[in-house]
Amino acid sequence: MAEGRSLDGCAALLGVHPDSLYEWQRVHPEFSVAVRAGRAAATAFWETRLLDVTQGGAGNAQAIQWALRNRSRAASGWDHAHAKLEVSGPDGGAVQVRTDVTVIDARLLTPEQRNAFKQVLLAARAQGEAGSHTIPALG
Repeated sequence: MAEGRSLDGCAALLGVHPDSLYEWQRVHPEFSVAVRAGRAAATAFWETRLLDVTQGGAGNAQAIQWALRNRSRAASGWDHAHAKLEVSGPDGGAVQVRTDVTVIDARLLTPEQRNAFKQVLLAARAQGEAGSHTIPALG
């Protein structure tokens, strides 16, 4: 691991399944300590490589950054690629879903209707900018 390898990568080099190494960590506290030290050494390896590249050394800084990011992700067990988003209504209640909404295809309106629709939308925007979010009723 001191060469920048992950625990899974080391398992492949040793010819064992990664689950075996994870099980050893659970069962043998001294092995778990050694793995944590190995992960720290791998992170130090990649950080040293990145510092060298930023000071003019040979290498691909972007690839090294991804290696560091993926090491962090694997070591922490947190997946940076996914975020959980929960939405709630007012005061944490249920989200209210309106089913009484009418969709208007403006392409089917006459020029006079489009102009009237435009005026309603402009009035709604003006009310929204003034702090009110109520759309005026259509007549």
